[in-house]
Amino acid sequence: MIVDDEAGKDKLRSYFMKFNKPQLDTCSAMIQIFGDTLAFKSYRDLWNKACEDGRITPAKRDEVLNTFLPLYEKAPKSMLVNDSTVDSTIAATQLMLIARAHGYESNPIGGYDTTKAAKVFGLDPERYVPVMAIALGKPAKDGKDEMKSARYPVDKVIEFA
Repeated sequence: MIVDDEAGKDKLRSYFMKFNKPQLDTCSAMIQIFGDTLAFKSYRDLWNKACEDGRITPAKRDEVLNTFLPLYEKAPKSMLVNDSTVDSTIAATQLMLIARAHGYESNPIGGYDTTKAAKVFGLDPERYVPVMAIALGKPAKDGKDEMKSARYPVDKVIEFA
């Protein structure tokens, strides 16, 4: 969900935590990322198109669909939420990297009431899971509001076996 006007930002303000409002007020656009827990329902069309385009054989398509589609169709909600969250965070990361490559800055945001996000935008909260918001815009020319990132040392977050 791309929000780039004041009416949309007012919707976001209704569930964002106060400490994220400066980013909301100054960004060119705020992108609310939702995971679709029913995305698997379009997998058959996706794989059929790949087969029609000659990117995979009919046998491979059938193997793929017969292997994992039943898993999703019978999956508990928790697996569908987790799967949609993983997919969405990968897409969000790519979006942020592409934005940086084109001269934009981004800020991932998780400080909001996740129980309200889908409803505010008229989405089914049972299907669409809020994953994160991303503030997007050009950096200020004077840099007066620039904040240097704080990062944990690698050895504090990754254990090498």
